Amino acid sequence: MKKINIKFGDKLVSVDEKTTLEDFLKHQKVDTRNVATSVNADLILKDKRKDKVLKEKDHVNIFGPITGG
Repeated sequence: MKKINIKFGDKLVSVDEKTTLEDFLKHQKVDTRNVATSVNADLILKDKRKDKVLKEKDHVNIFGPITGG
């Protein structure tokens, strides 16, 4: 299968083409229960991660809980 390069935080990572965000996070061993995710600065809701297919040069970020008031 063809590989694509994405950015994960500050690291360049090579993944299989057609990898979903959910699969990528599992492969990276990210505990996704209490994190938010974004791809190219667009928030990806937890229930949409399985549908978000990563593309060449995408930039994936994860964020812990944010509180405020």
